[in-house]
Amino acid sequence: MIKIHTGLTLLELVITLFVLSILVGISVPEFKTMIERKKGGLIIRKLASAIELAKSSAIASNHIVTICRSVDGAKCGGKWQDGLILFTDINGNRLIDDDDELIRRVTFFTINGELKWRAFQNRQYLQITPLGFTRYQNGNFTYCPADKNPKFATQLIINRTGRIRLARDSNGDGVKENSKGQGINCQ
Repeated sequence: MIKIHTGLTLLELVITLFVLSILVGISVPEFKTMIERKKGGLIIRKLASAIELAKSSAIASNHIVTICRSVDGAKCGGKWQDGLILFTDINGNRLIDDDDELIRRVTFFTINGELKWRAFQNRQYLQITPLGFTRYQNGNFTYCPADKNPKFATQLIINRTGRIRLARDSNGDGVKENSKGQGINCQ
């Protein structure tokens, strides 16, 4: 009768663990890179969705809609990474008055970086008219990771007509370009 052994020898187990540790060591940095790229993209897409909601709300209500940074979800203030609010702003004063209505509060999961809005005249709000255009504003939202690595930075560009687009890496250097064709700078 032939006896078959179905176990692993110590040498086979050590070789298997060695190969597995090499594969894990190679894949972990790539996995972290992928997560950083996706994080910035998710934040920017969430902003794009909020801007599209503001445009459709402004058109539907026939009133100005304001988007501003908000810590508490009730008034404008704080940093963009704290969150933002969208509300009808009938008199355009960037305050939620008696006749205004809060449309949505947008919060972000823990942002391990910085989100900035740069606009004409450095206004830290965005207003959408009943025609769906910005109220004489154009600018961009830029997400930069905590380590300021421009390869993981991303940007949402908004023009005066309310059209939004994502920054792309058109020259293949790994850094997305802004509206002027220059690489996004996180410094």
